[in-house]
Amino acid sequence: MIVHGGHAEDDVAEGFGRWARTVEDLSCEVPVLIENTAGGKNAVARRMDDFALLWDRVKDVNPKITLGICIDTCHAHSAGEDLSDVIERVIGFAGRSTCLHANDSKDAAGSGRDRHCTLGTGEIAVDALHHMIKAANAPVICENKQPQPGDVMQSDMDFVREALA
Repeated sequence: MIVHGGHAEDDVAEGFGRWARTVEDLSCEVPVLIENTAGGKNAVARRMDDFALLWDRVKDVNPKITLGICIDTCHAHSAGEDLSDVIERVIGFAGRSTCLHANDSKDAAGSGRDRHCTLGTGEIAVDALHHMIKAANAPVICENKQPQPGDVMQSDMDFVREALA
């Protein structure tokens, strides 16, 4: 199950505490992956430094569940993160990336807008997308409409295969 970090109406630090209490009480038989968020003033997992603090608060709270991290490339771009090392920073605080949502972005870096588009057709540099896909070393999910017969664009899965080659 993949869950966005959400927004704290009061303060991001208060959101960390609510996450910890929720995880403490959680009973779940499937892994729970926390996903970074694209925008919002008090988004709990928008900036990777905040995501690291959130992870530190929740990672050991409930040994009965499996927690992990899902990074969305569009969300990282929209949050204004440096994409050249964003995956390495996640691995630095979490030990690994459990899943990657590989999506391009219709909008400029730092826009806070969560509008996905087919890989290689948006605002994220192809080299940056290739690097994140390879560096994640994790299952990849593409959340975009796939090209239909007659379309000239490359499919997301072909893009991922190219990145991993």
